[in-house]
Amino acid sequence: MSQLLSVEGVTVRFGGITAVKDVSFSVAPAQVTGLIGPNGAGKTTTFNVITGLQAATSGAVRLGDTDLTGLAPFKRARLGLARTFQRLEVFGSLSARDNVRVATEHHRDRTGHAPDPDALLERVGAGHVASEQADALPTGLARLVELARALATEP
Repeated sequence: MSQLLSVEGVTVRFGGITAVKDVSFSVAPAQVTGLIGPNGAGKTTTFNVITGLQAATSGAVRLGDTDLTGLAPFKRARLGLARTFQRLEVFGSLSARDNVRVATEHHRDRTGHAPDPDALLERVGAGHVASEQADALPTGLARLVELARALATEP
């Protein structure tokens, strides 16, 4: 089976501290993969390397046959990477629908078509809160809105 995402020998050092050491894994299409470990194990740093928010000291990240190493986060996103964050990042003054619409319109600007925000909210189980203001949602539902927004880019 071909690999959709490959992380190859990634190491990240902050001065004399090694935060991530020689991490390698791959994800096949349609496969769910978890990255688990205790606080401070380097999970977030690894995700930051994958999405380009943190440069690796060594190693590589590939999406299919494309080497992402050294590419800016927005270029990685244009190639199909999307993520949510540990800290909730919704536009609080917008409805759940409009939070997703922001991403669908950006996607339309790049591709000429936009997914339906309501369909995406339904897909993640948050269709019933489409009209509600995002900062009034419980954390779990707001995370689903974030997930629908990430899916709006058709990663």
